[in-house]
Amino acid sequence: MIRIHGRGVWRAVLFLTLVLTPSWSELAQAFDWQLYKGTTIRVIQNKGSVGLGIESLLPEFERLTGIKVQYETYTEDQYRQKVLLELGAGSGGLDAFATYAAQEGLKFWRSGWYEPLDPYLKNPRLTDPAFDLADISKGAVQGNIYDGKLTSLPVQQNTTMLFYRKDLFEKLKLKVPQTYAELEETAKKLHNTEEGGQKVVGIVMRGKMAAATSQWAPYLLGMGGTWLTKDGKPAINSPEAVQALDLYGRLLRNYGPPGAVNYHWYECVSLFVQGKAAMYTDVNSRLFQLEDPAKSQVVGKVGYALFPAGPAGRKPTMEAISMAVSSKSKKKEAAYLFLQWAAGKDVALKLLVKGVPVPRVSVWKDPRFLVEQKHADWVEASLKSLEIASTEWNPPVIAVSEVRDVVGAAIVSSILGENVKAAADKAAVEMAKIMEKTEGK
Repeated sequence: MIRIHGRGVWRAVLFLTLVLTPSWSELAQAFDWQLYKGTTIRVIQNKGSVGLGIESLLPEFERLTGIKVQYETYTEDQYRQKVLLELGAGSGGLDAFATYAAQEGLKFWRSGWYEPLDPYLKNPRLTDPAFDLADISKGAVQGNIYDGKLTSLPVQQNTTMLFYRKDLFEKLKLKVPQTYAELEETAKKLHNTEEGGQKVVGIVMRGKMAAATSQWAPYLLGMGGTWLTKDGKPAINSPEAVQALDLYGRLLRNYGPPGAVNYHWYECVSLFVQGKAAMYTDVNSRLFQLEDPAKSQVVGKVGYALFPAGPAGRKPTMEAISMAVSSKSKKKEAAYLFLQWAAGKDVALKLLVKGVPVPRVSVWKDPRFLVEQKHADWVEASLKSLEIASTEWNPPVIAVSEVRDVVGAAIVSSILGENVKAAADKAAVEMAKIMEKTEGK
């Protein structure tokens, strides 16, 4: 009898799992992925973690299907403008695109721009039996359903968390902040400290108009605030919302980088990976950039923690990024094969190993991920956060983009040290005007 002890047991189990359990790719061989061999499809993506992650895997899709992908990535603002222009034109030149349901889902659905996916999923000629829609987070899938129709397939599921410099915390003997009060006090202690011959700001967050609203949301919820009152009126000038605006603006004004009102997520990431910020609150998919040895100077120095708690408790938010087929596409079935592949288990596992949080439940427990994972605190914080996270990372209205602009202006006012209550009142009035024109239509 052969006996295996200690770490050998784990290695043996992992070996048997990998050898005896067929991979998603192996199961997929029975399905004909070559249905549209020789076709070229055009895809537009946001130049974020999942967009870049999928781009790196495109050769695998092209080998699997024989389909050529014209894959275009843009910075977030450019991507939104590009998708709106393409879909609005209705030319059929766009086949598939990334979409955020909480951002534009209802508007896109009512505009007729999403191709409903239910018939494709039910078609055995087009959907591999191994795809397993039930394995995708129920919340992420549900958020993409309008009038009972599934409009897109989730490929990423983010949640907000706190990133912090472990080395600086150890050096100054600081504890990871658990509350808003501790977050502000810690930012104060860290601000303008020197590390590696350069000054470090206490904290960095998004401060650029509409881009800041989604990351301000957990501060709003943690203060006990809401986007809307119970009767559906703007609540962004409530006492709780004003406190959240004041805190967010105060953190960036006193302990953030100069020019914080111009910071989108990529400016925040750039500052943090250069080692110029001690803390950063944003979505957990930033791991992809923070631990990139080719671009980051803080690899191995970053800690990952749950988003701090406000008076109303710990209120992180979650968002799903999905892929949709354009209703005007002339190559819908080929585009659907791309969606199915991008949302499949094999790609999800490879993305998760890279640090892209995915909505597929099974891959978080996959031994191949666990053996590769070097950031146990990120995994723990991500999973705990998703258990309690709110889906209201954006205002739950039809005219999301317009309302984000209004709220973003109030956030900027706070960062600049202007009258926060006056800015919130103005935003509430403008938000009400927008809703009067758009809600219920």
